[in-house]
Amino acid sequence: MPENQHKLNLSRQKRALLLLEWTTGFHPAGSVWVLLLALRGFSLVEIGMAESLFHMVSLFGELPSGLLADLLGRKRTLLLSQVMFALCALLMAASSGFGGVCVAMAATALAYNLQSGTREAITYESMLQTGREDGYLTFSSLQNFLFRLSDGGAMLLAGATVLLGWRTAYLIDAAVAIVGLGGALALTEPERLDAEKRPLSFPAALAGVFHEAWDVLRFDKTARGIMALNALVGAGATLTRFFLQQRVGEAVPIPALLGPALFLLGLGGALAGLITGPLDRLPYGKAVAFTGIGVGLCVLLAQRSFLPLLLAAGLLSGLLDDALQLVSDKRLNARFPSSARATLGSVSSMAFSLTMIPLSPLFGWLFS
Repeated sequence: MPENQHKLNLSRQKRALLLLEWTTGFHPAGSVWVLLLALRGFSLVEIGMAESLFHMVSLFGELPSGLLADLLGRKRTLLLSQVMFALCALLMAASSGFGGVCVAMAATALAYNLQSGTREAITYESMLQTGREDGYLTFSSLQNFLFRLSDGGAMLLAGATVLLGWRTAYLIDAAVAIVGLGGALALTEPERLDAEKRPLSFPAALAGVFHEAWDVLRFDKTARGIMALNALVGAGATLTRFFLQQRVGEAVPIPALLGPALFLLGLGGALAGLITGPLDRLPYGKAVAFTGIGVGLCVLLAQRSFLPLLLAAGLLSGLLDDALQLVSDKRLNARFPSSARATLGSVSSMAFSLTMIPLSPLFGWLFS
């Protein structure tokens, strides 16, 4: 048993991590930000520009945020992320023009960057330190279930959010982020098994993390393959659900049913834990083939106009996407060194973003 094992209460750590998942998913204003901006009078061109800015900042902020988490600690990085989520919501509530909206959107992208890879790293390190790493897939499935459920709940409340008004809605988002700050404060930073080997100076520590991550990317073909294949299947499933929103909106017979229909559309990811166990027992190539063929079937179903088929496509694509993501995260974390875990997790997220760039116009053409 590691000497530092008794210092981390895994049950308490899990409760704090689950609270963070809920607060990350439950953003009533953030879930309908496009609608709220449109109601404020912003044009679709302006909204599209704000979305592009979000993704540009997210792409360039991903790797630095992972390095920050590995160098300064995962708990501190998650604390900073929650503070930024609260400030972003307050900035959006206080904004009166397009410039203020862009500043808030850019800051929101950085807040997500700080969480990306960091939550997975602190979860895996916590279970590794306590000798429970075999339970990582089960717990990460629970985290994913809670995130998807809270995100769907926020979408389900879309009508009430609009009635409250955009300023009140963003103040609620800020309050939820503050609750999440309490969850981050309750976390315990897992002790690094290699802590005694880490250099004392910041530049040397930065170089050490960078070189360790680069060595994995250079020499571990399996890790590179998992990142690439997971990104390809995930991008296909994500874009399918994205373009399905418009088709579902056209197929819903009563406007009041749009919220519940969109909630069902996003519920598939919450059910991913049902198949992660059997999927994980397959060789990774077969797991990718199974989920990839399933996502391809969803693309075909999404070309129809029959509402039950559209909802089935959304549910299935979400289930397969999240299941493969969970299995991929488990296998990647088993290959990542502790000191560069969050950095490499951010690289995996960058692979997804880069895959989305060429596939987005292709799926736009498919669904046009």
